[in-house]
Amino acid sequence: MKAAVLGKPISHSKSPQLHRAAYRLLGVDLDYQRLELDPADAPDFAAGLRAGGWAGCSVTMPLKDVFIGHMDSVTDLVTTTGALNTIVVHPDGTLHGQNTDVYGIVRAFADAGIGHTGTGTILGAGNTALAAVQALHQMGAERVRFVVRDPARAGRVTALAAALGMAAEVSPVREITGDPVVVSTLPPSAADGWVPALGAGTGTLLDVAYDPWPSALAAAWRGPVINGLAMLVHQAVEQVRLFTGLDLAQEERENVTNTMFAAVALHRGR
Repeated sequence: MKAAVLGKPISHSKSPQLHRAAYRLLGVDLDYQRLELDPADAPDFAAGLRAGGWAGCSVTMPLKDVFIGHMDSVTDLVTTTGALNTIVVHPDGTLHGQNTDVYGIVRAFADAGIGHTGTGTILGAGNTALAAVQALHQMGAERVRFVVRDPARAGRVTALAAALGMAAEVSPVREITGDPVVVSTLPPSAADGWVPALGAGTGTLLDVAYDPWPSALAAAWRGPVINGLAMLVHQAVEQVRLFTGLDLAQEERENVTNTMFAAVALHRGR
């Protein structure tokens, strides 16, 4: 059986290191590769998945919304966020779309000692920001602030927040030094020019962009910083469970998680 991470570009992805380490630990024969895929080729690729030999795929940008229409079923999280990052191929060839990014964000904060927050700030308004809204909601947040370059483009994230019963505020780039929980969903280096305006925050920052690391934002931050690789690891742990079909006991899941952290030389916690 085989699996792959799909995206464009994809050469930077650390997903193969994570998945291969997990499958070695579990004794699962699953060949996991990187595949660069153009959005225009997604329909043919989805059809090929049905032909057999595939356990599933991890999906990254710019394909997270492209594959949704080619799934036979999707989870509620995919429907509400408008993005999937996981394709599970069932033995009968049907394709099921999932979003494990939300789980990854929640678990990354939990490792840093934050299981609950009343409010959160999100930098950006794209697909990952939608997952961050869901994650903050699961962590108990009743208010969310979106910091975006163009407030007019925040319609999807504010609509999701409203649907979840969260009060939402949108602002252009501004100081966020007092915000307790911050998720930067911006692509690598995209926040570099924002740093002077954002200030050196003292809350806990999760920067989902992990290459290069530290980002300019992470380097300037005075409070605790969570490397985006932590989110990547935790969402991948859930993908491993889905691709293998294994019902991992808690101890086994922890072993897999720790092995994957070690595979990318990342200390678990902060």
